Amino acid sequence: MKIKQMTAYPVFIPYEAPVGPYVGRPRSSRDATQNAGTLGATALIVRIDSDEGITGWGEGTGALSAADIAPFHGAEALNIEGAQAMIAQAGIGTGPASGIEMALWDLLGKVAGLPVHVLLGGRVRDRAEFTACMGIKEPAESAQTARIYYERWGFTSIKTKAGSDAELDLAIAAAIVQEMGDQAQLRPDANAGYSVDIGVEQMQRMRDVGVTRFEDPVGREHLDALVQMRQQGTQVLVNMGVAGPGSVADLLVAGAADALMPDTPAAGGLLTVQKVARVAEGFDVPCLMHCAHDLGLKTAAITQIAAATPNFSGPSDTCYHGLVDDVLTEQLVFEGGSIAVPDGPGLGVVVDEEKLVRYAVT
Repeated sequence: MKIKQMTAYPVFIPYEAPVGPYVGRPRSSRDATQNAGTLGATALIVRIDSDEGITGWGEGTGALSAADIAPFHGAEALNIEGAQAMIAQAGIGTGPASGIEMALWDLLGKVAGLPVHVLLGGRVRDRAEFTACMGIKEPAESAQTARIYYERWGFTSIKTKAGSDAELDLAIAAAIVQEMGDQAQLRPDANAGYSVDIGVEQMQRMRDVGVTRFEDPVGREHLDALVQMRQQGTQVLVNMGVAGPGSVADLLVAGAADALMPDTPAAGGLLTVQKVARVAEGFDVPCLMHCAHDLGLKTAAITQIAAATPNFSGPSDTCYHGLVDDVLTEQLVFEGGSIAVPDGPGLGVVVDEEKLVRYAVT
């Protein structure tokens, strides 16, 4: 089976409150004063049509040019490793590459008449757990939002942004912990925004208010600091710099992470993410998926890889609950903060092509 045609659709779907606008960590004083937040999810939807009339769909980030797509016309459609080699040779970035690779998995599953999780190794769980992401809000609003996340969607794991203002971060954390008690666990994400000295002290202050899980408190190159934080009682999750399996060796050997957070746009596809999880499994370090402001195709793909990978056992990040719509005919549904793994062929979801036009980025 050959690739007959590949088509890329840049789309944008807005967030609604309380998810949007999603305010991340300011990277500069200018950003701090002008940051209106992320207003929705921007994605690159990739369609691959085979010469036998079967279509696969994927979701990545970035852009694909006609020159990027041209070499794939006539290429083998059912060889994922071969496609990744072609992608690398063509110099296509990991963001758009992840959309191509995902579409090929969807296509392969449809050809086989099997869901992707069967192709990736078989089902080990029926539902995929998620952490509800929250941007930076004032403490009282953060607590109120956490309550909504819990009561409306059943999330028992919540993530806030942090790393720019240590005092504000601590106040936000204290407000959420006081509001939620043991109903939901908080995991702030500093995007490596703290210096080593501030980060070590901040983790102690966070533990004092009841926060024991933290993502990227300092840069991943500071292995000794990450190990120290773990030894003192903070569970450290690392996303930044996690790409392929070779990118995590130093973290795992040093014992610097309690969990790794790969992501398809950073890794280049589902297969590479699963390879990261396999390597981490040898060190008894679980994995979960990072959020790239995902639509339904990638969210469905997260459930597929979680279903097929024993070590993919953490609650993956999501902002999906904030979207006003999706490119799918039916939006995925959270129950108890988790999504049932689709059983249909491929990714198990159906794209509404009219929505690709409605939400097109021009």
